[in-house]
Amino acid sequence: MLLIFIGGCAAVQDPPSGPAPEISGTQDLVLDEQDLQQLGMAGDGTDCRTEGYPTNDRSPLAQYSFCSYTVNTLDDTQIVLELQKFTNREDLYGTYQYASLHLRGFEGLISEDDYGDQSRFYVSNESAVHYYHLWTSRDEYLIHITSKGSREAREHIAGMGRRILSRFG
Repeated sequence: MLLIFIGGCAAVQDPPSGPAPEISGTQDLVLDEQDLQQLGMAGDGTDCRTEGYPTNDRSPLAQYSFCSYTVNTLDDTQIVLELQKFTNREDLYGTYQYASLHLRGFEGLISEDDYGDQSRFYVSNESAVHYYHLWTSRDEYLIHITSKGSREAREHIAGMGRRILSRFG
């Protein structure tokens, strides 16, 4: 009877939780096939490119990844993911402030700080084409997700943002 009790207690214990895996570069934030399937998206096999750069005081951009995806259920909707890794937060925040305020939609702000305390989600509409922009930063990374196409892409952009941010733990 004692063995059953001990065995039963062992079966209901929570699994050990460890720290989130360390992110060593922008390639660790890129969506994989499982991510794409769960988000209802696809890539063409050459959907992402990553470049590394030599850095110094005047050149703080260490790495840049650019990915292009399509949404399976939305015709003519493209989503682009840009990931930048900086060597310092001052340059990261400066780039975030400039890009997220100057390269934004005409219709305006959907949300601010919903994807971290440095995030802005915008929409613009030209004719029937909607453009969404989600800007956020975490640690030394600047994340920009943008779409061109359907109004329904909004949830795909939001899902991508949440998925990428979850990698930071």
